[in-house]
Amino acid sequence: MSGTVVALVSGEALANGYRPTILDQKLNAKELADGLSPLLTPEIKLAVLHGNKPQVGFVLFRSEVASHALHTIPLDVCGADTQGATGYMISQALRNTLGQHNIDRRVVCVLTQTLVESGNLDQAPLKAIGPWFDRDKAEQYRQARKWKIVEEHGHGYRRGVPSLPPLEIFEMAEIKSLVESGNIVIAAGGGGIPVLRNSQGIFEGIEAVIDTVQVARMVAQAVKANVLLMIVDRDDKFIRSGLVMDRLNVVSLDRLDEIMRQETIQSGTVQSALHGASDFLHSGGEQVMISSLANLPKNLASQRGLRIGSTQPSVRLFEV
Repeated sequence: MSGTVVALVSGEALANGYRPTILDQKLNAKELADGLSPLLTPEIKLAVLHGNKPQVGFVLFRSEVASHALHTIPLDVCGADTQGATGYMISQALRNTLGQHNIDRRVVCVLTQTLVESGNLDQAPLKAIGPWFDRDKAEQYRQARKWKIVEEHGHGYRRGVPSLPPLEIFEMAEIKSLVESGNIVIAAGGGGIPVLRNSQGIFEGIEAVIDTVQVARMVAQAVKANVLLMIVDRDDKFIRSGLVMDRLNVVSLDRLDEIMRQETIQSGTVQSALHGASDFLHSGGEQVMISSLANLPKNLASQRGLRIGSTQPSVRLFEV
């Protein structure tokens, strides 16, 4: 049992519910650490990445509630805040699980910045973030704060920010070195803090979001991961897209490419996961596993879940 695994857990899986408390998120981090316990053996090199969409939403909502008394929080700083808080919860949960299994391994969190392709920001696709507003408040912020506004039918209006492709992870060499040294590394939360180089050649944070799956693929490729494990909040989006999750479902790369050519997947979450899986496998990865957090132990025990690529990756734990 040996090899390298990069695990990406969605922010929604760590914050299941619209307004979960910090205690809820800590319990979910514990569930994640316990579910990953088969991968904590020293023979498996492991990096853990996480999303942060709902967590950033909570920070922005608190900022909005307190806006009459305190300054607003830029989105890049929100990303840094949530990297620290979520990384702390996951790190502590992993340390506790390691202690329960008498495994002597270090857990390291790496605050990560990601250089993004800015290009023409006005042409970039938008992602809705933060709290919902009514029409009047949204229009007020559009004029006063120069926000772009996205309407979400049935909910109201939200701020829309550019979704930009990642170019480079500044701390990649350090992440790679730590993983290769046997540390369990938590990094690239939310895809990393989005930064760009301005016209004077100076790096600065930008109000944008990054596709965490593509960043996970970049990390997986850099550390030469055998397996990319994607941990989502629920199976239903994949099941509705015609992908079996309630039993073990092994899909070849050729079949994945066929599914993607048919363009029948409507869910953005599922599309992103499958595109990331395809990129990882075509760049030399062996297998992608997709599991909900609740069913992670059964997935690692080969009882259920979606696997794409090789049926016998180098990480022998995953033989089917």
